[in-house]
Amino acid sequence: MRFALRGSCAAALFAASVGRTLLAQNPAPAPTPQPSGASGSAPSSAAAPAPDAVPTLPPAPVPPAAAPGAAPAPVLAPPARIVDAPTVFVAKIPTENPYGRVADAPAALPPKLPFSDAKMSTGFFVSVHVDAAGKPLAVRRDRDPIPSLAAETMKSIQRWSIAPARRGGQPVDTWGAYRLDLAVEIDAPKINQMAMMPITPTTPLLQPFAWPADADWLESRKPPPPTDGTVSILEVDTAPIPQKAPWSADSYKGPFSAKYWVQVDKTGRIARAIPIEISDPVLLAYFRRTMATWVMKPAQSKGAPVESWNELVLAGQITFDDEIKQISALRRAIGP
Repeated sequence: MRFALRGSCAAALFAASVGRTLLAQNPAPAPTPQPSGASGSAPSSAAAPAPDAVPTLPPAPVPPAAAPGAAPAPVLAPPARIVDAPTVFVAKIPTENPYGRVADAPAALPPKLPFSDAKMSTGFFVSVHVDAAGKPLAVRRDRDPIPSLAAETMKSIQRWSIAPARRGGQPVDTWGAYRLDLAVEIDAPKINQMAMMPITPTTPLLQPFAWPADADWLESRKPPPPTDGTVSILEVDTAPIPQKAPWSADSYKGPFSAKYWVQVDKTGRIARAIPIEISDPVLLAYFRRTMATWVMKPAQSKGAPVESWNELVLAGQITFDDEIKQISALRRAIGP
């Protein structure tokens, strides 16, 4: 560090010496006399420069060719230009929950929430390892809307009779991918527990329950080629096709649970809902439809109703039936 400082000082002294040398070689021109007026010479409006003042240097002239044996004039490098490196804006995580709001009185549930029966459809995506003889060797539930029936689902598919995939006229071992279109009938649930708590600025943010639309989910699937010795479904001439598909996962009766963040508007209606937890994704569509009929007591602030965000928890018993309406063989891999 000491060496660097001394080098900087020497450079400064050297530059000053060169400046004085240039001044000595280029004397200032003699002043031009001012013309005389009728009443005498007009006084000069510019004051003479102080003896120690350093005038502004004119543009450096092109140096003449150096005489033989003379030392070459030093070449002054232009100063380096400092350029700021590109930067990325760094955002800070908010210290307060953006959904939170403090009200004089929180929103409240009615003594009883209305529920009704409903019919709806849902998609179920599954991959099946089918050998060259058409036997299901393994089943993978890639997107199951009714995980409460997972055990029965696996038993059912393992009993399927499937025509094997073929390549070049020969049966081959591959993973078949299928979409099962299910028709579901849901009975009005019996609620054993329901609670709603206001979301405040200090309430920790929770991860929403991820369940995108079927088309979006399918588009997001980019599995690598198989490494288990099977032929890729993309390389077969004909996909494995189910010939018989018995289905014993056709009914459920048991507990359910759901947790939502809901926005209750000034009229007591639920304007928006964010699922946080759900026991069976098939219930997402059911609750989205049912919540539209609920009316609650809105939050109050300064004697007037205000909108608010709240955490809604529901639990109880539910019953529903389902059946397969259609099975579609997909010419693409969807898992794992």
